Amino acid sequence: MREQQAASRGQLSRRIGRNREAVNAWECGCKVPTLDTIGRLADALGVEYTELISRTDREAVSA
Repeated sequence: MREQQAASRGQLSRRIGRNREAVNAWECGCKVPTLDTIGRLADALGVEYTELISRTDREAVSA
């Protein structure tokens, strides 16, 4: 979703008040954001938090 909006990891991290390394860790699957952070991500990306969660679940199942 971040890439679809042409936002860099740095831009997204500033929108949610986290560092770029955290965004990188979530995207590579090394770490999982907290529920609070998922809410911030959803707000920053303009989507419902359930869309972020369901998209992650679908990717995990298809992997």
